[in-house]
Amino acid sequence: MFKIFFFIVCFSIFNICRAQNMEVTKLIDQFIDTLETHSFMRSQIDFDKLRKETKLSVRNINSTDSLMPTFKKIVSGLKDHHSSVHRAKGPIDELALIKKYANTTYAQLGLPGPNFQHRLIEDKYAYINVPGIDLEHRMYIDTLQKQLLELDGKQPKAWIIDLTENEGGSSSPMIIPFHGLIDSTETFCYFDGTLDKHGNEVLVDRFQIPQNGLYIDNDVEAKYFKFDTVQMLPLKNNKIPIIVLISEITASSGEIAACHFLGQKNVTVIGTTSAGLTSGNELYYVDKGYSINLMTGLLHNRKGKAYDVGEGIRPDIMIVYPQNIQSSKERHQYISE
Repeated sequence: MFKIFFFIVCFSIFNICRAQNMEVTKLIDQFIDTLETHSFMRSQIDFDKLRKETKLSVRNINSTDSLMPTFKKIVSGLKDHHSSVHRAKGPIDELALIKKYANTTYAQLGLPGPNFQHRLIEDKYAYINVPGIDLEHRMYIDTLQKQLLELDGKQPKAWIIDLTENEGGSSSPMIIPFHGLIDSTETFCYFDGTLDKHGNEVLVDRFQIPQNGLYIDNDVEAKYFKFDTVQMLPLKNNKIPIIVLISEITASSGEIAACHFLGQKNVTVIGTTSAGLTSGNELYYVDKGYSINLMTGLLHNRKGKAYDVGEGIRPDIMIVYPQNIQSSKERHQYISE
């Protein structure tokens, strides 16, 4: 009787472990399938080899909860400088997450809001700081538009757009308020790694300025963040010089915001080379709470400049740090000051 009971227990444990391992294998396939379909680096990765080696490395893992180190290693191996993997507690309801994110304020999280600043320097130059953004997108757009309109009414001789402390976030709210200063109908786009039959790069997601002045975004996030319809500001002083300030802190969406101005004749970029996250990201939900913020395309400016992986925006006028400033921390402090 004991032998029969022991056999039943062992058999049950074996089946449970086997089922758990199948869950692990299934999740690995889903994760790698996402990369193979959407990653910009997909043409440089041997996915059959990656799949085989990954499954071999997790052969003793029976819980999907233990796969974060494995997934981080895979994403690091892409070497695209801009992808990351995340884990939420429990299953992810994408729409519910968007709604929650859209209705959360900085104050509710005990965080300081964006560092909004604007002023007229020497009674001539309209200075406006463009900070990074994570929450309260419509408030962000409304604030920048109000500041721009106020400064425009003071008849400035030049605009100074400060992106030196902009570490990124969401690019659309950073770009939309400035449409009135742009002299082109299209400013930037992305190369997603696809080549046409002639071997030419296929450019996608071309960012266009609305001709009727009404910015419309049909994206689900835009709807819930309440910037799906925004009226463009009729700025009068849109032919004067525009100075765009960037630094090595300027990253990701901050770099995209800078690229929005690049190639325009009255624009000069001043500062230091930006962080080098000149690429587009998309968030993909996999399963079991795992998601990938995946780099899907490289930035192109309106003049046809294509940024390589890890390449930052180089200013027209380079600022040199004082000799006594060496470390990254010291440089960041110097930029902030």
